[in-house]
Amino acid sequence: MDRLWMIVLGAVVVLLGLVFIITSLGGGGKNPQEPPILAVVDYTSDKPEGADGIALVDLNPQSKTFGKILQKYPIGPGVSPHHLYYNRDGSKLYTTALGGDRLYRIELGNNKIKQAVPVNTGSCQMGEDLYFTQDGSKFYLTCMGSNMVVVFDAQTEQVISQIEAPAPNEPFIKHPHGLAINEGIDRIIVTSTVSPKLDDPGASVTAIELSSGKILKTYPITKDGKGGSAPVEVFFLPDKPIAYITAMFEGSIWMLGDWDEKTKEFGMVHLVDDLTARNQGVPLEMYVGPDEKLYVSVAQPGVVNVYDIADLMAPKLLKTLPAGAGAHHIVFHGDYMFVQNNLLNLPKLNAGTISVVDLKSGKLVATVDSLVKQGLKPASLVLLR
Repeated sequence: MDRLWMIVLGAVVVLLGLVFIITSLGGGGKNPQEPPILAVVDYTSDKPEGADGIALVDLNPQSKTFGKILQKYPIGPGVSPHHLYYNRDGSKLYTTALGGDRLYRIELGNNKIKQAVPVNTGSCQMGEDLYFTQDGSKFYLTCMGSNMVVVFDAQTEQVISQIEAPAPNEPFIKHPHGLAINEGIDRIIVTSTVSPKLDDPGASVTAIELSSGKILKTYPITKDGKGGSAPVEVFFLPDKPIAYITAMFEGSIWMLGDWDEKTKEFGMVHLVDDLTARNQGVPLEMYVGPDEKLYVSVAQPGVVNVYDIADLMAPKLLKTLPAGAGAHHIVFHGDYMFVQNNLLNLPKLNAGTISVVDLKSGKLVATVDSLVKQGLKPASLVLLR
């Protein structure tokens, strides 16, 4: 009997041990401890003499270090790093900047930021959007403060040329911010946004011949014909001669389409969504998500609109996902969407957080506020590759 009791007791001990192991590994319905999802985040400082820079932040809500700033790399006061881009093969990371040297190459290694190397941009003022050509030979930079697009040799990072066309003559380039290139149809589209003082809003986009740099045509983007819509971003759908445009000050989304292969021109500009009808305003960035839907960040009140683009000419709003005031740049990872909430530290558009949204449920599952707690505001983000 004693022997039987010992056998039973031993079995219970083994069973309890197994339960402990399974629980430790995340069994019983609990998530296992996951590795970080590291993001490179541009930030600006709230302090007048505080250094702006780049940080590494863990965005995985299932990680032990979730929300923590794992590294800060200061660049300097007044640099205002603004947009982050990988080159075509993902071997280099750049950030444009509204001040400082206007463009920096960020050197990475072993999940660390090693240094930020300034790139000579010539007479460019306020570097904004970048595009890297498919063959890896060139990249293009819009310069909102100097009314030009600068062309670089991607290997040497030397300026090759500048594309300029002063207003008021048409076609023209003025306060260029948004940049989209479709190499299949040999076209560049740039937006006419606002001056460095955030005044003098434009109301157009301009088409440029990619191969020659020739300025071709300026297309009006305005609901009432009076101007001032401030088109901010332009986005070519992958492998399609159709571009969507966000008009920041008019709270609207436009489409440039009806490409004619014979005349090599776009035949249509039309409004595809008026966000003001839903009390939304300041639409900004556009992305095709993992579900092939169009995601548009909307700074007021701080949400992300999701559109069905099965009919490319007429995007259909499917849902609106939560974010924060100043919802701006977006990245996706698995079932998560991460939204950086801050637009130029502007009042009511500067939550200073990063929202973590579950794409399956559509719910906000976490908020990263570690930057804003340190007097810093995120300006953009990309996932560390």
